[in-house]
Amino acid sequence: MSATDWRAPIIREALLSLLEANAAGRFTVEGFQRQSHDAESLLGNLRHVTVFYRSGQLDKARSGWLQGPFRHAMTFQVELKLAAQASADLRILMDPNATPQAFASALAASDSASHQADIRWDELSGILFGILMDPRNSQTLGGVQISDRWISNINKESPPPVGEYVLLSGTMDYTCTVTESVAGETGTPAGAGAVDVSLSVTSDPTGASPDPAKAGAKAGGP
Repeated sequence: MSATDWRAPIIREALLSLLEANAAGRFTVEGFQRQSHDAESLLGNLRHVTVFYRSGQLDKARSGWLQGPFRHAMTFQVELKLAAQASADLRILMDPNATPQAFASALAASDSASHQADIRWDELSGILFGILMDPRNSQTLGGVQISDRWISNINKESPPPVGEYVLLSGTMDYTCTVTESVAGETGTPAGAGAVDVSLSVTSDPTGASPDPAKAGAKAGGP
């Protein structure tokens, strides 16, 4: 099987394209290269999503003999990453002349970065679930026929309890089943690699003249 026949990179690119086409300004789709971010750099860039091929299972009982076809249940990791900032009326909280009542009211009305990040992550996971599981995307991906697909796992990190800026990430596992086949590789014909090697001996370590009949040796070829 050549690299272009393997379905994993085709499906991954199709998932990236599908998410990009349906982002509608709600999140940003990153390419294959994993990128590092801090919370402040993510605040003005919405929410970030990317896709990686995570694992695959080739079902022996449901695969053909020798050349296939082979049923390949492949799992892709959809990574969700976002940041949030604490909100509060800083004018009152930083005013040394603010009354205790005003300070308490401003503090009660504030929302922690952790809480905001948690809500935004849940919203994003719901958006992605709706896109990936849309019935219109259930038959083919990147021109490859898929027999079924499902979200097999959702995992979210616990947001840190305190902090002005909070970075929160997690993953969704998208699993689908495709059919792989092996066309075979073209090998090298037998006998095509014969090499002629000629060796000429002009002197002997003992100083004696070499026997002319033995001075040349030839290996390989006809």
